[in-house]
Amino acid sequence: MPKTRFFFLVLVFSVTCIPVFAQSDRLSFQIIDQSTGQPVPFVHIKALNRESTGTTSDVRGAFSGRIFNEKDVLVFSHVGYQRREIPFSLLLKNPVVYLVQETQDMLLFEFTAGENPALPLVRKAIGNRERNNPEKLESYRYASYNKMVATLDGLSENPEVDDELANFLEGGHLFLSESYSEVKFKRPNKRNETVKASKISGIENPIFAAVSTSFQPFSIYTDHIKILEIPFVNPISEDGMRKYDYFLEDSLQTDWGKSYLISYQPKSGKTYRLGKGLVYISSRHYALENFLLKPAEDIGQINFEIQQKNSFDGTHWFPEQMNSIYLFSELDFEGRQVKLINQTLLTDIGINDLDPKEKISAIGVTFDLKREYDWNQLRLDSLSSREYLTYDRFERLDPKVKRRLNNGANLLAYLSTGRVKLGVVDLIPNRIFRFNQYERFGLGLGLSSNETLSNLFRVEGYFRYGFQDQAWKYGGSLGVLLDPEKDIRLQVGYSQDIEEPGRSLLPRGKSFSTSGSVYRSFLMSRVDEVQRYFFSYGHMPFKGFRYKLIGSVENRISILDYTETSPPDGFFVDFTATEAGVELNYLGGESTTRIGNDIVSMTLSYPVIGLRMTKAVPSLFGGDLDFWNTEFKFQHQWSTGNALNQVHLTAHGIWGSDLPISYLNTGYGIKVQQGDRFDLPLVFPGFLQTMRVYEFLADRSIHVNYSHLTGPLFTKKLQGLAIAPQLKFHQSFAIGTLSDPERYDFVSFQTMERGFWESGLELANLIKLNSGFNAQGWGFGLFYRYGPYSLPDSGDNLRFTISLTAAF
Repeated sequence: MPKTRFFFLVLVFSVTCIPVFAQSDRLSFQIIDQSTGQPVPFVHIKALNRESTGTTSDVRGAFSGRIFNEKDVLVFSHVGYQRREIPFSLLLKNPVVYLVQETQDMLLFEFTAGENPALPLVRKAIGNRERNNPEKLESYRYASYNKMVATLDGLSENPEVDDELANFLEGGHLFLSESYSEVKFKRPNKRNETVKASKISGIENPIFAAVSTSFQPFSIYTDHIKILEIPFVNPISEDGMRKYDYFLEDSLQTDWGKSYLISYQPKSGKTYRLGKGLVYISSRHYALENFLLKPAEDIGQINFEIQQKNSFDGTHWFPEQMNSIYLFSELDFEGRQVKLINQTLLTDIGINDLDPKEKISAIGVTFDLKREYDWNQLRLDSLSSREYLTYDRFERLDPKVKRRLNNGANLLAYLSTGRVKLGVVDLIPNRIFRFNQYERFGLGLGLSSNETLSNLFRVEGYFRYGFQDQAWKYGGSLGVLLDPEKDIRLQVGYSQDIEEPGRSLLPRGKSFSTSGSVYRSFLMSRVDEVQRYFFSYGHMPFKGFRYKLIGSVENRISILDYTETSPPDGFFVDFTATEAGVELNYLGGESTTRIGNDIVSMTLSYPVIGLRMTKAVPSLFGGDLDFWNTEFKFQHQWSTGNALNQVHLTAHGIWGSDLPISYLNTGYGIKVQQGDRFDLPLVFPGFLQTMRVYEFLADRSIHVNYSHLTGPLFTKKLQGLAIAPQLKFHQSFAIGTLSDPERYDFVSFQTMERGFWESGLELANLIKLNSGFNAQGWGFGLFYRYGPYSLPDSGDNLRFTISLTAAF
């Protein structure tokens, strides 16, 4: 594979997952796996015949010898490795210990006399989760040194060993980045990480610097450990007790009590979203001293191992070191797979000592790179020869190559904002093409100023030409950023465009219903011509929450080319609406960063809550209408065991008299209108699969949907694909009312007073095909419409669908 492709793929992965690390003191000895050359974390080291004297290697395989003396013989033991004894006096001369792997089938263990001794310890660890969870502290702070290395699996740290790769890597790794940051946290969810220093091989954009919770979660006391958005059942949880087998392997006396080493693996016949590994449970508060998790089975294109070491300060347990290892099975060079290693080492830890009045930025990750730091002091450990050579190789790149690499990195970063930076302006890609049933194909251009021109204001504009309606659309705005930390913005603008009547005005956002919203926009065939003047004042007072004060003056013309007859006299077809109101949005657990002048969400976050309320004021700026208009949205997604649950609720209400059709809800359907040749039979969450677009009309309505995805019924792996069917149950209900329905008789519609019912069943992931970093899952589904609004022909109530999923 060409090296430019390696670098590009590493950047793509890095911009979506960006982690952080830090440590405490220099360690003198290291334990290495003899076959792989990689560090072995969490090895038990005891002094022979002095069982009360011992320690454990950290996530880098390192340990301190300060508690041992020259006469000691050290015993090294670890699950999966041969036990080894070495005189401490020999270690003082050669500070590297090599361990040899051995195969051990833990299923051979049987407990016949009494209870498994590991189970009481696991139960006590579960019972003390709230006490030991760092996210339950009132506050904490720490400094973090973070290092991310993209390399090739099995590559020795000694460049001379791998001569065959000299021409490609020149003795270094594929990619290397370091960062130093400061983190502050206050309950319930105020957390900010400020990157103070960043060093990246060949790249200047600090957004690619690693931060502390991107590759693995900070807390290991949740029911599920999320890796790349996939929830793995935590062995230290009630659900874990039902799905894992535990084995007490060893114990060790430490400075703060006994440390019990327990290995775990899935019970026979269970593997889906389960892990295997080690937990070290301390007798002090039954906290997790060390934690190691890897997938119980090969999960496809990306496999991982996460490690965490916690320390005790006399009162609280707190993370001290974290390490994540990701192996990309689809990327290889001369038989070696690409591997990403991310280390986080924490120092200057303070618990419950933040000033209650201290303000914490609502933005999750911010950058303050003004000060120059001595990297030799920040690193705590020196770089290896390969790591130094990695920086050196990028420094010696041809300036043109380096410029292209930085341009590519900047492009990836800005794409997450929906923009492409072109000097002092940004190109807005979603303004270039537009396709729907009314315009068919629309071609245009959208440009905006960026922070290169000014950090204070932004000027934006667009135009588009629709080839079917043969009309130009255009608009522009001026925005002023009043407070970057709280994202306080003032915006005014103008547009001359088309708009679908009854469409949702809440922000689309990122959730499980995003794909359905995009497809629903494609199905638009009814429009109003809208000339709009608008303003907004937005503020993000705390993490995840935003509000906007909004106002607009709209001059609308309803294009009623779809009606059966003409509307009655006095019906508003051409009118002005002057509105003012508020928009509230909340994303639970949202993690954000700033790119340019934009705040970007780095992960999918739940729950999603949105509320929009406006009042149309008659006579103000020529307004013809008087009404209250409200819209509410709630979405949540959570796991229970191996199952995934999703809830979607949407409600709309408008109160007023003589309402034009522009503001009435037109139903929640995603099925094309009868006679339309185009129908994409995919399942789109958040919509009714058997309801046709524009089939219903309502001034007040509500739609609720619940879906439940089971774990795989069974798994069978074949070459290049897998059969892992999962059942997904859907239940949906919608109801609505319409005041004075006779007023709208010129349009074909139904009302929903009696309630619309729909149930569905998908057989998802019947076949999973490897595709790049993830797997494409294919299956099928069946949805049925019943109740008062079922159709006379029972066959018309059925809809067969294709189930398409994508996951790591």
